[in-house]
Amino acid sequence: MTSLRKIAPVWALTLAACLFLAGCAHPPWRTKGDPFEPVNRAVFAFNKAADKVVMEPIAKTYTTITPKPARKGIRNFIDNLKSPIVLANDLLQGKWKRAAETTARLVINSTVGIGGVLDVAKAVGIEKHHEDFGQTMAEHGVPSGPYLVLPILGPSNMRDLAGLVVEESLSPTRIASFKGRKSFDRARLALDMVDTRAGLQGAVQTLREESLDEYASVRSYYQQARKDAIADGVVDMDDLPDFDLIE
Repeated sequence: MTSLRKIAPVWALTLAACLFLAGCAHPPWRTKGDPFEPVNRAVFAFNKAADKVVMEPIAKTYTTITPKPARKGIRNFIDNLKSPIVLANDLLQGKWKRAAETTARLVINSTVGIGGVLDVAKAVGIEKHHEDFGQTMAEHGVPSGPYLVLPILGPSNMRDLAGLVVEESLSPTRIASFKGRKSFDRARLALDMVDTRAGLQGAVQTLREESLDEYASVRSYYQQARKDAIADGVVDMDDLPDFDLIE
């Protein structure tokens, strides 16, 4: 699995191309909020091809050979490793109740839950939630910036890209010091990516089979999902996007 630092140069080249295009006149057919659409569509096509050749077969194999309880334990373990980042963002956003819940989940699952493999906290009524640095910046008024499609990593925007870089740089598995840390961190990233892709198999298949414009549908879904996350799930139903699906 390629680490974030190794693929950072690819991001830099993509962003450089985007910034160059930003200085050009935007034809009227380009979608509002997506001024780099030609570049984004090219990266999207590359990602789709790479997914079909590499990630989809790996994800299907992972689902086939890994029992559901084991996959659930892996997801619980990965999410528990992310808890310190979630806690930091809870605090930065002034969400004290959520911070207390994250702390309780981290302590309970890291101990009684065998390092987070078992979600004991959920069993006692403390539900999981997610917060990231992109959401924190949004809470403090930082605009999302233009929509981006990152090589391999997929849909994002300028704000979320900056948040991702900060988040990965401050990840406990990156700053901790122990023997085999780099190998452990690579394994964490690989498992996270494969497990996430496996969980999206149904949604990806539906989009590919039913969407008139897969790129536009993914963009709409991502933008709405991020808005939903920033609002902590409180979303105006009238504000939901219209997907380009065949009726």
